[in-house]
Amino acid sequence: MKPGSDERGATDADDTDRPGLRERKKERVREQIRQAALDLFDQRDFDSVTVDEIAERAEVSKSTLFRYFETKEDLVFANSRAYGDTLLAAFAERPSDESVLRSLRAALVSLVSGLQADRSRYLRGQRIVARSPSLVRRSIERQYEWEDGLATALLPRLSNHDDAETRASVLAAAGLAVVRIATRRWVTAADDSLLIDHLLPALDVLADELKDSD
Repeated sequence: MKPGSDERGATDADDTDRPGLRERKKERVREQIRQAALDLFDQRDFDSVTVDEIAERAEVSKSTLFRYFETKEDLVFANSRAYGDTLLAAFAERPSDESVLRSLRAALVSLVSGLQADRSRYLRGQRIVARSPSLVRRSIERQYEWEDGLATALLPRLSNHDDAETRASVLAAAGLAVVRIATRRWVTAADDSLLIDHLLPALDVLADELKDSD
C-alpha cells in the first residue's frame, strides 16, 4: 500500500540520519562535560575538584562522565591524542622521496595549525596544568609518547643509516622541542601573533644548525 511505503521510506530516511544525529549529540555532551570540568579546574585547581562536582556542574551522571572520559586527567588532555594523530598523519602523507627534514617540518606545521586554533582555551589549559604536579607529570609523559610515535614514523625514512634509531629519536625530540619553544613564546607574546609565526623561524634555526653539522 502507498501509505505503508511512504511510512517505510520515512523510517529508512530517519535510520540513515540517526547515526549522524547520535554522533552530534554525543559530541555536545562530551563538550558540555569538558567545559564544566575546565571551568571548575580554572576556578579552583585540578586536584581539589571531584568527579562528582564535575558531573553535577555538567548535569550528567557520574557513569555518563566516565563513558566519555576514562580518567579525570583525560578531561584536561582530551585533545592530546588527536593532536598526536594529526602529526603522524601529516608526516605519513609526505612523499617518500622528500628529505626527512622537509617532511618533518611540514608535519610540525600541521600540528601547530590545530594548537593555535583556540589560543584562549590553550592558555587556560596551560594554567590548569601548571598548578597541578600530577598534570605536569602527565604532560611530560604525553610529550614522550609523541616523541616515541614520531620517532617510529621517522625510522623507515632513515633506514639507510646504521644509526637510524638514534637519528629518528634525536630528530623527533628536536622537532617537538622546537614546537615547545615556539609555543612558549606564543603564549607570552604581547601581540596578536600566531603560533606559526614563532614556529617557522625556530624551524629555520634547527635546519641551519643541522646543515652546519653535516
